[in-house]
Amino acid sequence: MKSFIEKLNSTLSTVNILIVDDRPENLIALEAILDSPNYRLFRAQSGEEALRYVLTTDFAVILLDVQMPGMNGFETAELIKMRERSKYVPIIFITAISQAAEHVKHGYAVGAIDYIFKPYHPETLKMKITAFVQMYLYQEQIKLQHEVMRVIGETSNDTIVMVNEQGLIQTVNSTAISMFGFPQDKLLGASIDQLVPSLSAKLQEVANRKSSVIETSALRYGTIPFPVDIQTGRAVIMGQSIYVCSIRDVTERETERDERFRQMFDATPCIISLRSMEDHRYVNVNEGFLAAVGRPLEGVINQNVDLLHYFVDSNEREEMTAQSDHWSPVSNIRIRYMTHSGELREGVMSSVETQIQGEPCLLTVVTDISERILLEREMVRLDRLNLTGEMAAGIVHELRNPMTTIRGFLQLSKSRPSNEYNDIMIEELDRVHDIVTEFLAVGASTPASHQQKQINTVIETLYPLIQSKAITGNHEIVLELGECPTFDMNEKELRQLILNLVLNGLDAMRCGGTLTIQTYTDAQQVVLAVKDQGTGIPAELLDKLGTPFFSTKSNGTGLGLSVCYGIAARHNAIIKVHTSEQGTTFFVHFNLEQQ
Repeated sequence: MKSFIEKLNSTLSTVNILIVDDRPENLIALEAILDSPNYRLFRAQSGEEALRYVLTTDFAVILLDVQMPGMNGFETAELIKMRERSKYVPIIFITAISQAAEHVKHGYAVGAIDYIFKPYHPETLKMKITAFVQMYLYQEQIKLQHEVMRVIGETSNDTIVMVNEQGLIQTVNSTAISMFGFPQDKLLGASIDQLVPSLSAKLQEVANRKSSVIETSALRYGTIPFPVDIQTGRAVIMGQSIYVCSIRDVTERETERDERFRQMFDATPCIISLRSMEDHRYVNVNEGFLAAVGRPLEGVINQNVDLLHYFVDSNEREEMTAQSDHWSPVSNIRIRYMTHSGELREGVMSSVETQIQGEPCLLTVVTDISERILLEREMVRLDRLNLTGEMAAGIVHELRNPMTTIRGFLQLSKSRPSNEYNDIMIEELDRVHDIVTEFLAVGASTPASHQQKQINTVIETLYPLIQSKAITGNHEIVLELGECPTFDMNEKELRQLILNLVLNGLDAMRCGGTLTIQTYTDAQQVVLAVKDQGTGIPAELLDKLGTPFFSTKSNGTGLGLSVCYGIAARHNAIIKVHTSEQGTTFFVHFNLEQQ
């Protein structure tokens, strides 16, 4: 719009000026004075000729001689002012007759805007003409803008209303008739609230927003609500605020939106209900809800009793109790609900407050997870079967070796009895006993008794046993025990965990290695670290640590680390491993907060 106005102003910059004088030399003199590329000069040598120009051309200003043969200047001016199109054109009288007051008064009476006496000063005349031309341009611009706004208002599909600070309608376009059912003259001076309830109180707030479009409801015929978008702008005229509101009927858009929402509402497999929070009646439900309760839509809408019966999962009950009632919004609550056929199914329920045509409602969505729960249980069962198979295969493999050895020596003892064979068989039977013991430790699930103990005390108790084992392999044990608080532990299990990690570390080192046992606190954790100087663990094997029957030792069962991971889990601890070519460190983090 701004560029359009500027272009039109450029077109209007060349204006028409009419010069009327019966003497040609006077016309030539005026043309010389007013010569400019911005002026288009028209000359007339009589009043009759001047009137003919006025009938066909619009002029910014007319310079009119008073004393002319035939029709004089006063008579010509009167006729010009009688015509509607030219009545506001400024007329400047130029005369050499008497300067008596009655002549001047007569000139102003017939419509002159100024009176110049000959001889005149050329520059003064030019400045006066420039001022009148500038006024003409301003007037034309205002007329143009007014006409453009009038056309926009008449052709727009929106109702355009201008209201004052009190919210009273000053102007309104013709679209208001079809949109609101009121003629324009009935709306002038009326409150904008008659069209859009409570809008007058929001005008200043809405106009000051960065995005001044609001979605609300208007009233057709003063009673029938329909959705509208309102865009508001503010202008200040003579110190008074004026608000221009563009009101657009968006019934069709909202209908399409509602239809799309309804399609998604019905197509979703979830169970969705929309209920009034004032009287608890059902406002809307989807097909999933109807299928669950086994009722038609007309048997559900406006009912205010609970039609979908559900039970909150015991793990979620505390969160539900924390809410004021079951009408408060919740998020992802595990429930079990009963269908109309009596089937108990699993679900996750969420709800949120919303507004439907100004009424507070609760939107509840229940996602059925029965199939997922069944699938998860089946996967757990299959995992257990798979683990049982792997463990059984591992046990058979581990037990087969000593049993084969025992069987061979028993056969030899038939022909050559020897005490040497008996010792070997006892040693193999002891190995079988150790494998079975470790296997039972892996599968142990009976809760053990815990008590407050110092981890350093447990390590110091084990130190003589660890030291003797290290001496046999020509290793050295270093203790770096920091100050650690007591925590709940099962001392027997913790001794087993420490001993397993230490023995693994000693086995990983060549002769002359050093094994370091550290304890320290880290925030709310007590950390046990067992560091060896072995060759490290290959990166591809780290994920398999703790798996039953997986071992990097040639004669290992892989059950020792499995026992450690189980003990750590029962103590709310986490085992972390750092390994390199310079050695491996096992960190056990005991979380005091969780305990």
